[in-house]
Amino acid sequence: MKDSDDPSTLPLAGDNAGAEALSNVREQGGSLSGLRTVWESHRRVAWAKDVAIYRQAVGSALKLGEAFLSYDIAREGLEVFADDVRLLQLQALALARTGATRRAGAILVGLREQGQDDEETFGILARTHKDFWMIAPTEEERAHHLRCSLADYLKGYECSGGYYTGINAASMALVAGETEIAQRIANEVRVICEDSLAKCGSNSPESYWLQATAAEAALVSGDIDSARLNYTRATTDSNPGATEVSRTRSQARFLLKYQEQDEHALDDCFVLPRIGLFTGHMLDRPNRPAPRFPTALEETVRDEIEACLERRDIQVGYSSLACGGDILFAESVLKRGGEVHIILPFDIETFIEHSVHIEPEMGLVERFHRVLDSAASVRILNEMGDPDDSAGYDFCNRVLAGSAILKSQFLGMDIAPILLWDGKRGDGDGGTESVGNYWRHAIQQEVEIIPMDQILAAALANGLALPAPATVPKSADPPVEPVERTPQEVRAMLFADTVGFSKLPEQCIPPFIREFLGRVAVIKERCDARPLYVNTWGDAICAVFENVETAGLFALALQNILLETDWETTDLKRDISIRIGLHAGPVYKCFDPLLGRDTYNGAHVNRAARIEPVAEEGQIFASDAFAALAAIAKPDEFLCDYAGTRKLPKGAGMISTFLVRPTH
Repeated sequence: MKDSDDPSTLPLAGDNAGAEALSNVREQGGSLSGLRTVWESHRRVAWAKDVAIYRQAVGSALKLGEAFLSYDIAREGLEVFADDVRLLQLQALALARTGATRRAGAILVGLREQGQDDEETFGILARTHKDFWMIAPTEEERAHHLRCSLADYLKGYECSGGYYTGINAASMALVAGETEIAQRIANEVRVICEDSLAKCGSNSPESYWLQATAAEAALVSGDIDSARLNYTRATTDSNPGATEVSRTRSQARFLLKYQEQDEHALDDCFVLPRIGLFTGHMLDRPNRPAPRFPTALEETVRDEIEACLERRDIQVGYSSLACGGDILFAESVLKRGGEVHIILPFDIETFIEHSVHIEPEMGLVERFHRVLDSAASVRILNEMGDPDDSAGYDFCNRVLAGSAILKSQFLGMDIAPILLWDGKRGDGDGGTESVGNYWRHAIQQEVEIIPMDQILAAALANGLALPAPATVPKSADPPVEPVERTPQEVRAMLFADTVGFSKLPEQCIPPFIREFLGRVAVIKERCDARPLYVNTWGDAICAVFENVETAGLFALALQNILLETDWETTDLKRDISIRIGLHAGPVYKCFDPLLGRDTYNGAHVNRAARIEPVAEEGQIFASDAFAALAAIAKPDEFLCDYAGTRKLPKGAGMISTFLVRPTH
């Protein structure tokens, strides 16, 4: 089943700057790191010369499975080329792939109302109805969206005769119980694919989709053997990317399930790499009293990591970048031609000082920067983070796991958690042992252990000589008493603000507090959404929660107050609207002597406050960190749909935002 996102037939730009930009995208867009480099350094004035540049970049991002990036590029392109149909279609496709089905559908319905009756518009619109059908809470809604999906796929097929909408029409007809229609269209599509393959040959860029579609047509017809043969040819004769193979496998499983067969019966036709999620010990510092990972064993450990990556077929890696295991893992993934995503708990210079620069002669800092330069993405969770507080490392490991889960959901690839560990108890939250325990719970996959203790024991038995630990001269000065530290806690935060509050007449303030804040107070007492802390400043609400689940529930309840209350019948006598921002991160719980109670403070509280102003009126926006932790928690009540990269106020930088909405 093919998505219509092939930009290969797009026109060339007619201007030198535009032509150069388009050439750049085509040359660099085959890898995620290359495409990100082009995008992050692009000159908007050059890209504005030709819509083809944006189309090409969005198409490349979609092919690489980067729906988030493709949406961001499309959004900027539409600021310049607001009415470009193809760019709108690609933006809708990107939204659909991130799970933002409603927003994708709204774009496509708009195109239909403008008279766009082409295969792509019908096909992507049908796909959104298919998504709604799969998540609809009632049988009535499911039946409605199933009918709409089938109808739109049929319209797309009738207007184009294309195999893309044709095979989808056949598949949805089968699911809808329209067996005769399904069989007829499936047979027609098989002929289309076989004729096209005979003309273009197996070296054509279309060959993968033609063979995969022929396989799906056979599956719709109940011919499992032919389906297996064609799926195998598609994945072996062509050179498809993981994104294409993943979508094909998902559709095969979908059809097998609705034919009441083992949905994994054809999985052996699809070879997909895995996403590696890694953490492990740092290299030993010179003054470490007992050896754990001596620098002399770095190449031995590298060999173990490379063997693990080969064995698990890992092509995407998520890790931090401390010296030792992290750097070796990232270097090994890049050596295989894979992509790495790096997440750091605090700013680069502080991280280097505390976690990289331990042996100047080893070139660790240079290697660190080489990996950063080659990484597909780099995220810094807190520019002001405290390197001596374990909460920052714990939070980093949680976001790593959640980000890998989000990636696996988009690509349909399994996660392979890997620990380089000596089997001993660690130093608390953020240590290797605690990470392993957390990942087992969060990902529910077996964690592969690279046994550092066994590697060290074998090396010592084979005569490895270790340098004596560096001696620290005794100081004549009396020991300095350690400063008492307040540990941080990972918490979720909410900021909400009433739109237009400053323009309310003075006499409306008391009824606002009574009617609106009174209703919020009722939510606060609910046991399933109770905050640890809440405060107000006029119309603004700040709340801190134990976890993202309760924060999300509170935000939805707050949103529902606005939707369900007829404000004209209250003492306020006017409608009101709010913006809500959600974030998560390590914060300090401190006793405020002025207020006489505990409060929460820290850089992540400030960041949460910066998210609310970029939220759309009436909506709940969350940070990427919140979405990552929600991906681990898997709350039943809400989902996080990608909403694009936004510029935060007061110079707080850029942030990837997610729209929080009810599951049903």
